[in-house]
Amino acid sequence: MALKSNDSSHPLLSCTDGIATAMSDALLLLGRVLIAAVFFLTAWFGSPNVGYLTSLGYPNPELLSPLAITVEFVGVISIVLGLATRYGALLGLLFVIIATATAHRYWTYPQPQQLVQYIFLTKNLAIAGGLVLLFATGAGRYSIDRILSGKR
Repeated sequence: MALKSNDSSHPLLSCTDGIATAMSDALLLLGRVLIAAVFFLTAWFGSPNVGYLTSLGYPNPELLSPLAITVEFVGVISIVLGLATRYGALLGLLFVIIATATAHRYWTYPQPQQLVQYIFLTKNLAIAGGLVLLFATGAGRYSIDRILSGKR
């Protein structure tokens, strides 16, 4: 028998179930905003920029840099507003996979840069996990998706 989303595996571990259940929509909104903040801040400060993409060997970095920044902003809008949230989560996940696979291969960097790149890699793994959870749960009640669905 599968556990319901508000059930813990054991009664001794269920102290927070009521809180999580009662606040699930607000917590989903908070989680959406926090995940989107990472993308927003990166894009706002112009990353990935042309120079960085050039150093990674990307073709046409003059085209790909503004495209990547635009993709980040589209994902931010989707996730924060809860508009086509699952698509926004998938878009963000694809972005993170590409960024991680091409830019954060820490073992290819000189020793002094490896720790920073390792941190970026693990941060991206955590973001990917959050995006997978967002894809699975959807945006919750505080979203345009909910309004468009006609549910209250």
